[in-house]
Amino acid sequence: MPGKWDWLRDEIKGIELLRSAPLIFRFISGKFKGPDDLIKCALCPNMCRHACPISIVDGKETTSPTGKTRTAFFIREGKLELNLENLEPLYMCLSCNACSEWCPFNFSVADLIRPIKEEAIQKGVVFNEFKDVLENLERYGYVYGKPQSQEEAKSGNILYLRGCTIREKYPELEKKAIKVLNSLGEDAFIINEKCCGIPAYNIGNIELFKKLAREQAEIINSSGAEVVVTSCPSCAYAYRVIYPEYGIKIKPKVLHITEFVKEKLNELKNLKLKDTITFHEPCKLAIGLNKPEILEEILSKIEGLEIKAPRRKRKETFCCGYGGSTVSRLRSELADEIARERLKELQEEAELIVTACPTCKLAFNSNDGKVLDIVELLYEALEG
Repeated sequence: MPGKWDWLRDEIKGIELLRSAPLIFRFISGKFKGPDDLIKCALCPNMCRHACPISIVDGKETTSPTGKTRTAFFIREGKLELNLENLEPLYMCLSCNACSEWCPFNFSVADLIRPIKEEAIQKGVVFNEFKDVLENLERYGYVYGKPQSQEEAKSGNILYLRGCTIREKYPELEKKAIKVLNSLGEDAFIINEKCCGIPAYNIGNIELFKKLAREQAEIINSSGAEVVVTSCPSCAYAYRVIYPEYGIKIKPKVLHITEFVKEKLNELKNLKLKDTITFHEPCKLAIGLNKPEILEEILSKIEGLEIKAPRRKRKETFCCGYGGSTVSRLRSELADEIARERLKELQEEAELIVTACPTCKLAFNSNDGKVLDIVELLYEALEG
């Protein structure tokens, strides 16, 4: 991808210095966060559309990053009614923040449009497709409804938080993660955790998000753990980035499992596995947590593994289509089309794909992709 400043440089080439200097200064200086920034984004030439998976696959101006902020701006100004028809483009956001990687302001469109979603929830303007998940979170603190199993209270130094998707869809990942953590000499344990709240946050129900966050923080802080490790990048992002914005503190150190493994990689001896793989970096890991190279670094330590990198990688990774909690519920066919777009690119390199996010694994599995979580690959390498 070209540099995100290139288009700005080209636009001001023809402007004399006395005029261009203050223009550039105003453009790149100051703090840009809040409702007024909608207009800055809405009037931009929309170069971030070339990085946005929704824009690339859906191909509509209304669901491009700038299209979404224009709609949000007009709703805020009363030029558009706050109804489901006008809200739909705002929910066509994967919260991947690929847009911010292009934007000279480093704007996150997801952050800019969230206040409009919050207003919609407060006024009862809610898509039917979101009502079940919001009710499940309210009643059970869990995306999928009442949890099928309850865990006995345990203790140790490492609290492994599974997240909703592993708990519901991939329980075998939990066992393998514990095995990998124990192989590092740690005493890992699990608890009856709640959802981190990020689905409610993405939908715009901020009060429900704060309720879940406070409950989850209390559970974690009373666990006695020294470190929290999770396989879900969105959970890690919520605990480390979003919770503090609302004054909610997680006392133990929080790490994504790749970060923990990276710190202890030298303690994993004789990692061997003969296979050919490609990899997919989750958005919240590469962009959100600013760990664009960590998955590739861990894979490179496995002896016998042939690694074929995809064209779009690291901070130019392409979302799996299931991120952001809303697109896969509101327009599942679009989410799957995005997943297939990414799968096609990955499968040009290798049949077997390794990722580090249960939601990415679910997206690719749902579209006939052969996918392993990094935990599964490490488990196989340890066993082999």
